[in-house]
Amino acid sequence: MSVISSFRAAVAFFTRLPVGKAPLPPTLSGIVAWLPAVGLLVGALAGLALLLAARLGLTALPCGVLAALAWTAVTGGLHLDGVADCGDGLLVEAPPERRLAIMKDSRLGSFGALALFFVLSTKVAALAALVGTAPLHALCACCLAGMLGRCQVFAGMRLPTARPGGLGSMMHDGMKPRYAYTALGLCLVACLAMGRHGLYSLLAAVLTGIWLLSAARARIGGVTGDVFGALIETTECAVLLACCLP
Repeated sequence: MSVISSFRAAVAFFTRLPVGKAPLPPTLSGIVAWLPAVGLLVGALAGLALLLAARLGLTALPCGVLAALAWTAVTGGLHLDGVADCGDGLLVEAPPERRLAIMKDSRLGSFGALALFFVLSTKVAALAALVGTAPLHALCACCLAGMLGRCQVFAGMRLPTARPGGLGSMMHDGMKPRYAYTALGLCLVACLAMGRHGLYSLLAAVLTGIWLLSAARARIGGVTGDVFGALIETTECAVLLACCLP
């Protein structure tokens, strides 16, 4: 698969942007490598929506809502589904097999609804707070959040897959060490470019990853596609909040 084809396949798989259909390899090999670039694209589009809303004269809260809506529209809510499923599966008291069954169930439970509420409200609040900062800072914060969120997937791949045959297993099969090293290098460069807010963001991302991945390993024995989705969303929120610090 060529570079252009693999990038288009990655954008088509991880977003809802109209880039046309591209063939997916059976192990997602080559697709996973583009996760940082996809995150940068998603964050940039959400950041532009935030700046456009502010430019139109809307107050901070509506700007945050519209930016979060744009963020969700670009990804098709793909990762929010992981938030809901992890909320339902990881927060209940049950054996690992039962937790996995709950996470696979398409129905939304109380814990999943609460997880969705707090993740979305946190993202809206953080985006609204960024309206009061310099436009370039707000745009860079959104780009950094999108990138760091998806680079967390490479950290998650160090854990075993909890559900063979699922999306998490396919991501594992498509991962190569050089993808992780490249993602780590890009993240460090991006964080350094953001100055102290980049360092705050890196620390926030690391703590978020440790917390969620430790919970996934202890409660279901590893990672799934839902865990990756929840990891992306919670890291995005953590990074946006870090960029709001003085």
